[in-house]
Amino acid sequence: MSLQPKKGLEALWPIKGKRVLVRVDFNVPIKGGVIQNDYRIRSALPTIRKIVDQGGICVVMSHLGRPTGAPMRDDANQAQHDALMRTWVSERGRGKTVFFAVLPSEEKVWILEQLKDKSEMPKTWKKSPPKEVGNGKTHFFAGLPEATKTDLLNQWTAKNKKETDDFTNLRKYNGYEEENTLEPVAERLGELLGKKVGFAPDCLNAAPAVDALQNGDVLLLENVRFYKEENSKKEDDRLKMATVLASYGDYYVCDAFGTAHRDSASMTGIPKVLGHGVAGYLMKKEIDSFARALTNPSRPMCAIVGGSKVSDKIKVLENLVTKVNKLFIGGAMAYVFLKAKGHSIGKSYCEKGQSFTDKYGEERDTIIDMALDLVKKADECGVELFLPEDHVCNTEFKGTDSPLITESADIPSDHMALDIGPKTRARYVKNISSCATVVWNGPMGVFEIPTYAQGTFDVAKALAECNGMTIIGGGDSASAAEMSGYAGAISHVSTGGGASLELLEGKNLPGISALDSAPQHKAGTDAPAPNTSELRELVGNLQKTVDSLHEQQQAFNLGKELRTAGLTAGLIVGALYVIRAFKK
Repeated sequence: MSLQPKKGLEALWPIKGKRVLVRVDFNVPIKGGVIQNDYRIRSALPTIRKIVDQGGICVVMSHLGRPTGAPMRDDANQAQHDALMRTWVSERGRGKTVFFAVLPSEEKVWILEQLKDKSEMPKTWKKSPPKEVGNGKTHFFAGLPEATKTDLLNQWTAKNKKETDDFTNLRKYNGYEEENTLEPVAERLGELLGKKVGFAPDCLNAAPAVDALQNGDVLLLENVRFYKEENSKKEDDRLKMATVLASYGDYYVCDAFGTAHRDSASMTGIPKVLGHGVAGYLMKKEIDSFARALTNPSRPMCAIVGGSKVSDKIKVLENLVTKVNKLFIGGAMAYVFLKAKGHSIGKSYCEKGQSFTDKYGEERDTIIDMALDLVKKADECGVELFLPEDHVCNTEFKGTDSPLITESADIPSDHMALDIGPKTRARYVKNISSCATVVWNGPMGVFEIPTYAQGTFDVAKALAECNGMTIIGGGDSASAAEMSGYAGAISHVSTGGGASLELLEGKNLPGISALDSAPQHKAGTDAPAPNTSELRELVGNLQKTVDSLHEQQQAFNLGKELRTAGLTAGLIVGALYVIRAFKK
């Protein structure tokens, strides 16, 4: 794995009047149409604001959840697709007509018989819907008022004792699902930006909306995963979708580190179609932070790895053990290591692998063998390995006011360990504090239950108080840091759980590899080689300053001379910059 620096927004010039495609990670928790946590939206604001402030046109795209998705339509089913889209918009995704359409004919008859005013029915029905298939029952239902549809279907669900929560399980319109729509995100993004954000309800039919945008406008496309081609395993399918998305923009910016491990149409396809791609501010910070920690870390370096399963983190452990000076293990995975070393672990969760009999006739377990191999590798690499030496326990998996604190690493047979104990916490904190680079991925215990949160929170505090470079690799660790109140004091809290995990495993991420590499610093020089993008930004900023002064020329009565002098000065400064850079 090699994290090379990537070009950033400064490489795009001019931005004014250009359409900039920005892939973000707005995969935020939404319940009942209300966003529960907008951290990922706020994280993308600097990139979007930069584009808008420079007069660019910002076309934002993201995924949300894991919708089933539908294939891209072709000319043959365009009319059907458009009809479904009209239903989607008119019903705001509630799926009443679609729900009704898939019911058996006899159920449709029962529903329509509940109408209070039978005179609305077609005269050919004689005030009673026909039981035969193909007599227009769905067509009739589609024309009823929305309130009437809701009332009828609520009666049907009550009769059948079905819990549908407004039919969320059946809100499917050729791939579109109400619970995964980005429409609430567009509204929240507008609130945060302080301006209206447009919303295109079909990401592959957004050309009219894009064409109507003016300089400084922002448009959010509907969920890209509503189409199967976004995550298709076939590159041709991904490029087919990427070609449509790429047609909306002049530039491509990726600020979605959370999906950088996905080879998808919007992550790798668009930069391939356009022939370029740069990192947004959030993506650049993620790359730079992990590059600093994993490729050229300050020493001593330590890694803290927790979680429940060794199998989920074994590649992380195997990669980090070759890079760190100290390795701390916590969470339920620690009990595998303790068992492998001969300690009793009571009723604690201990991941089991496949059992087999070795050549000596002894029963073995693949997960235990993984742990033993890592212990051996740590010893060979000269890495100090830390395991819990005491625990916070209970007889069952729930909170308690009086947990058992063990005296040693051994756990009583009738108890389960749910957090690291006070001696372990003190030892971990002391050794973490002395490190110059710290990487953390995975909690030390069941931090969601207050009784067992102290170990995880103490680790978060140790990172916050450490004078070195501290990184949290997303996921549960990031959530725990937020809960502890120490997240703000940590050098970098990653926004990508899966992406950061694969980086820690030593893998190359497709979403990062697809972006343009930045010019490399030449060995033995005091300054980088000439950077055209920096010069462009310099001249662009000078131009903006001169334009601003020009707008005020009447008030200052300075006339064209000021503009001419300013542009001349800009050219001189630019020329000197190039000469200085080449001399270096």
